[in-house]
Amino acid sequence: MSSMSPQINSLNWSTTEFDGDLVHEAIQKTDWAKLCELASQQNNGLSCVPLDKITNGLHNLVRLLEFSNQTRWVARISLYKSVAESMKLRSEIAVMQFIKDRSDLPVPEIFAYEVDENNAIGVPFILMEFIPGSTAMDAAGGYENHKGQIPLAHRQSFYRSVAECHVRMTDLRFSKIGTIFRTENGEYDIGPFPDIGGPFNTTTDFLKAWAEHASFPRGKDEILQLMKGGPAEQVLGAINQFPSQVKAMASYLSRHGRGPFPLCHADFLHNNMVVNEYFEVIAIIDWEGACTLPWELVSFPAFLNVVPIHFGSPESYKEDGLPADEEERHRCYERQDYVQMVQALEQKDDLLSKCLVNEKYLAFAYSITSYQNGKLGFYNNIFKEEDRVD
Repeated sequence: MSSMSPQINSLNWSTTEFDGDLVHEAIQKTDWAKLCELASQQNNGLSCVPLDKITNGLHNLVRLLEFSNQTRWVARISLYKSVAESMKLRSEIAVMQFIKDRSDLPVPEIFAYEVDENNAIGVPFILMEFIPGSTAMDAAGGYENHKGQIPLAHRQSFYRSVAECHVRMTDLRFSKIGTIFRTENGEYDIGPFPDIGGPFNTTTDFLKAWAEHASFPRGKDEILQLMKGGPAEQVLGAINQFPSQVKAMASYLSRHGRGPFPLCHADFLHNNMVVNEYFEVIAIIDWEGACTLPWELVSFPAFLNVVPIHFGSPESYKEDGLPADEEERHRCYERQDYVQMVQALEQKDDLLSKCLVNEKYLAFAYSITSYQNGKLGFYNNIFKEEDRVD
């Protein structure tokens, strides 16, 4: 479907030049005339022009295309080109198509695409539905106005809307852990991760493979420099030991060792949630890296993240078991509200809400993500003997 909303000036879009040269190169390399010609062919022959409305993230450039009847599509151009990037893009497209085919979870419709630069347009691209709204991060004045926080007046409606999307997403399940791809006959199946292989039939197999390939993105010297004045050697030791701890505990950690396993967004954060004026989610975007994962790694949306009690410094939590930081303390209460919203929306089963109240699994999920992102912490405190599930 094409979007027909003339209010594009209300969109808080801007070119964020993480790499200005890369953005400029993508704009120059794209044959916009041929891209508009392709868009016209896909939209009943309506003539098409590219608008000046452009935004970008770390990996993609997005530009609006407008047809002669005032409908609009989005052209998303990949900033990076490689075999690995082509595989990621192909999987992302398969995920979005799968969601459109099997769910009411709101995602943009895809009209045409190429996963590498070997095409008439000159770049990897997706032509997709334009969702007339801004991301929750950019809405209501953007980051400069609210520092990435959802305005209090809209928070409850936004959380309820996200909870509905969360339930719908985790209701989409496969028998294996891995990335989604589309077979030659149009069916959807699970394939390997680009870094650790697979697909995996069990949580144990996945965790062992993760542990064997895990690599902390910061070197020793950087860690010691960042920890100057703190327990640097203790943190360094915890980081080094974490993969072997995961491997040793892999067969004991799971209550849901075999599938079906839920679909998970790789960055389930409000910068990937397009909202309307009431902060209701009208689309989830940026499905790169989406995959099926063990239930033990399912967690809250990232804007409700809280550092686990044993992960940070001891003084970061009070005697009542809640964070000392007032903002994180308030977030704990918001998490409780969010769980209640999820429980009210669950129909298939209550697996999602059970994950969101299991503090041990939440801590484990937090530690896995933090390790991949290079966050410093006491990883050795995540595992306790009583965490074993026999």
